[in-house]
Amino acid sequence: MPQHHVLGTAGHIDHGKSSLVRALTGSDPDRLPEEKARGVTIELGFAHLSLADEDKQYEIGIVDVPGHADFVNNMVAGVGALDLAVFIIAADDGWMPQSEEHLHILSYLGISNIVIALTKADLCEDVDFTIEILRDELQNTSIADAPIIPVSSITGDGIDDLKKTIAKTLRSCPPHEDTGKPRLAIDRIFSPKGAGTVVTGTLSGGSVNIGDTLELQPIGLTTRVRYIQNHSQSLETALPGMRTALNLPDLPINSPGKAGAERGQTLTGEGCGKPTVTLDIKLERMARTIPGTKPRPLRHMETVMLHHGSTRCRARVILRDRTHLEPGQSCLAQLRLDQPQFFLLGDRVVLRDGAQQNTLAGGCVLDTRPTRYGFRTETRADFLLPIADQPLDVLEHLQARLTRDHSLDANNPLHNHPFGEKEIQSAMQSLASEGKSIQLENTVVHASWWNEQTTIAKESITAWHKQHPDLPGIPLDRLAESLEECPEDLFAQLLNTLESDGFQRTGKTLAASNHTLTLPAEIKAQAESIIAQLDRSGLQPPSPADLTPSSQHSQALQFLIRSGQVIELEPKVVISAATRDHAIDLIREHLQKSGQATASELRQHLDSTRKVVMPLLEHLDDLGVTVRNENFRTLK
Repeated sequence: MPQHHVLGTAGHIDHGKSSLVRALTGSDPDRLPEEKARGVTIELGFAHLSLADEDKQYEIGIVDVPGHADFVNNMVAGVGALDLAVFIIAADDGWMPQSEEHLHILSYLGISNIVIALTKADLCEDVDFTIEILRDELQNTSIADAPIIPVSSITGDGIDDLKKTIAKTLRSCPPHEDTGKPRLAIDRIFSPKGAGTVVTGTLSGGSVNIGDTLELQPIGLTTRVRYIQNHSQSLETALPGMRTALNLPDLPINSPGKAGAERGQTLTGEGCGKPTVTLDIKLERMARTIPGTKPRPLRHMETVMLHHGSTRCRARVILRDRTHLEPGQSCLAQLRLDQPQFFLLGDRVVLRDGAQQNTLAGGCVLDTRPTRYGFRTETRADFLLPIADQPLDVLEHLQARLTRDHSLDANNPLHNHPFGEKEIQSAMQSLASEGKSIQLENTVVHASWWNEQTTIAKESITAWHKQHPDLPGIPLDRLAESLEECPEDLFAQLLNTLESDGFQRTGKTLAASNHTLTLPAEIKAQAESIIAQLDRSGLQPPSPADLTPSSQHSQALQFLIRSGQVIELEPKVVISAATRDHAIDLIREHLQKSGQATASELRQHLDSTRKVVMPLLEHLDDLGVTVRNENFRTLK
């Protein structure tokens, strides 16, 4: 099965990019009449090349990008999803300002597979010397060791060598992984008669099948795929790495008063993520300057033009720990966009100045849903710095978020990410096997944080018992207050963990399993007085208000009720446990003789009042001593 890749050209205007593409493929990438008239590529051009290398077959989509300064914006859109770039330098001109700017853009976008085509070699008297001069120019750059192939689009010399070098370079490129997250940045959109909307772009992240539903980002419209083409061939399925055309007849084209698709938007699979207006990034600037431009610092809060995929929008740059970013420096930064855009973790962006004259910097997306508040704090830096070192390592993202948030949704631990489900699950299992995480139902928690919360909870319960030995347990709201970092949903799971450890939950309180109610010495006299009064009064007890002339009496009465020494029949009716037990004996004796009795008959037998007897009988029903059958009570 062939591997699908995308190759892009880069280089100064009039260095022969389009001519070289024609020599490689036999097709003309310039598609606009104005381009042909001016001899300058204005829009992106596309062509197709098939190559073989030993046992591998490569189907390559070629993106021919503009080189003129006025058209660099289109150039950025063209190189956003490249597997390999052919950097074109004319032998008769050498390294030029736009060559330098294109090198900056390729570096900022992380394009590392680069082959240099030294075009117009037939016009050069000493090719070897020209290559030597070019190597000097490229010292200390990312392409210092890139292969340089002299070629002539006129004579055809070197074209086969260039093809072999391209194939050899692609051999080291791993095939595109299908992570189930298809994404296509729209770089062309049109509506052929009778077909409806057609969009083109480079597919990445996942495959697309006829009949699939896709989502148009950032506006959220959904659409179904009717037809798929790759280089004019109809397909049932488009694979990652393909230049892809999709027929989407139910998707309107953007027009005044009607939201729809346009260049710069992105098609994704459903559930791939949401658009954002804020990004946390690692920002970097190359030390090399572009000839003809004056080096200047990138200022904190400067407004720039953000380029990502085929889109561009204005954004304000917030530098985390400084007021200026000089060439050759890097730092954490936040981008605040003037309109929502769609990004995934690890995406690369290019920043140009507000006038769109100069390329300033590049960045890598570290967080697609950050808060704007607190960006310049050390806490945010602690979260971002580990990710910045390995922005495409799913384990680093999970660890950083688990450390910061303490918990993750086990079914959806990351948002707006490019990783496959198997990759995420493998990383989650690694965290668990290393003792860094614990899974609780559908939540994964940071192991050391969870153990700390559990320890704090147990210590809080112990301290409560020591301070309040007469209370059955700590109120759950007071326990929650002691766990300031534990959110409500995790608090419920923490209670389950404590119960499984032997703690006892009663109503809205929680107690240690070995906790027994203890009467504080300072209210012992009041408790004895209350018991004595209730024992003397029997089934004609004083009211609770009469029993509690002071706060200490109230505390004593509550303890007696909790410990079972006093029975609270109703809020305004209490009797001693001894009185209750004596009443049970009297009722059993009466019912054993009579078989059944009304409440009135039992009241007379007990020599009490209706106010006491009615709740007493309900209490005995609850205990299983008696059973009510309409107006009669019998022994159970």
